[in-house]
Amino acid sequence: MITQTTWTNVGPVENFPLHLGSCVKIGSKQIAIFQLPTQQKWYAVQNYNPQNQRMVLSRGLTGDADGTPIVICPLHKYRFALDSGTCLTDANYCLDTFPIKEQDGALLIEA
Repeated sequence: MITQTTWTNVGPVENFPLHLGSCVKIGSKQIAIFQLPTQQKWYAVQNYNPQNQRMVLSRGLTGDADGTPIVICPLHKYRFALDSGTCLTDANYCLDTFPIKEQDGALLIEA
């Protein structure tokens, strides 16, 4: 089965602060957006934390775990890889990740 996705403009880059997460809604999906300036790269993952069943990941702390960019849940400190969605704390959990790019001063997410 082929599912069609489209790139959605979620706003100007300057609307998304460095070092902090932001949340956007595309359709029924809440997506957490992060930019880690040390890597000069944007990341987009589901905002829903499957471990505690809350929409909180955009408020998580970002960092690095042995070269892997991560977000840490603000409630129970579960660590998720931003590039793959893998939970580094408990392999039973994972996040959906979304392609994200900067184009003409705007952020676009494929979701």
